[in-house]
Amino acid sequence: MNGKWLIENADYPIKYILVKDNSYIAPLMQNIEVKAWFSRLTKRVERGDLSDIHGSHDYRYENIVGKCYILGLNAKIPQFDLTMRFFIDFLNKKIDENRIAYAFGEKLTFDKIYQYRDYETILACYLPFLGYVHEESVQYVANKRANLIYEFTKQGRYNVYRSDLSYPGASKEWKPYIVDPELYKNGNIALPSIHDLILFAGIYPYITNDIKLKVETTVRWLFDERYKRINSRLYYYVADDPRYKSKAINAKVGLPDLYEIKQADSKTLQALLYLCFVLSHFEAAKEWVLEVVSYLEQYRTKSGRYIFPIEMITEKKDSYVIDGGHMNIGEIQKSKNYREIVSTYWMDKILANL
Repeated sequence: MNGKWLIENADYPIKYILVKDNSYIAPLMQNIEVKAWFSRLTKRVERGDLSDIHGSHDYRYENIVGKCYILGLNAKIPQFDLTMRFFIDFLNKKIDENRIAYAFGEKLTFDKIYQYRDYETILACYLPFLGYVHEESVQYVANKRANLIYEFTKQGRYNVYRSDLSYPGASKEWKPYIVDPELYKNGNIALPSIHDLILFAGIYPYITNDIKLKVETTVRWLFDERYKRINSRLYYYVADDPRYKSKAINAKVGLPDLYEIKQADSKTLQALLYLCFVLSHFEAAKEWVLEVVSYLEQYRTKSGRYIFPIEMITEKKDSYVIDGGHMNIGEIQKSKNYREIVSTYWMDKILANL
């Protein structure tokens, strides 16, 4: 591991993450990248803005909090914690509202699906990594998602479509790939997403053995050859929705094998490192993670550090954190050590989980 070298050569975000010294908080908060992303968060709070939860733009909640985690911000930093309370309070409120709506059996609409997906799963998914693992609302969402998804994945079922349904009003091109409505009949999607995996990864050390087994069952389900046959985009159908009959809501977790990685385009390479970090938290993903680590060893230098292709450590405006679009950790991108520092940091982070 290269912690000493990183502490000596990296900027304050990496220094703070590795040393966890409170004396580093002030310079951390003055880092150019930290200031930019924290400003996006505080401006949302000032506006009372709870829209734009999911999406690739830099103003989207999931990108802002995902990037804040990468930069080392967490619940122990007073100004960050004060800001995050706005979103945690909203999560608490939304869970209560959704419980009431569920109890009264409101009819299914796409808005209802988004109430669960955006305002529970995505709102909560980075909170364990940010130090909010013991919040009751975070525990609730994690347990709910783990149990719900497990009830599906334990079946070993990979035919997630229904060819016997006609889906009137849906796009003709989408009909073969519309997910079985039984898998989201109450608004909660039973298929695992990358946001679920992020949530499970952050909370994994704190959950019961029973929930861990359920999470591992879900992760194992992703690595079956039959999973590859599921369409990358997941489409949904709601007959009673007043605006849409069908929508593309999310995507499956892309898991390239070693052959595909070696033939990969820049988009696949961009997502690889971040995905490998997330999956390195799970025993069921270990074989795949070790294959990726073996592939990454070709970029190891004589000094024992790493220099990855720029696609793997990109920092690109309006790009998904979940797709590896914001991999910088507060370093100056034009500095001569940028690639080595960022590459080595991420590799050490993955190896620490194995």
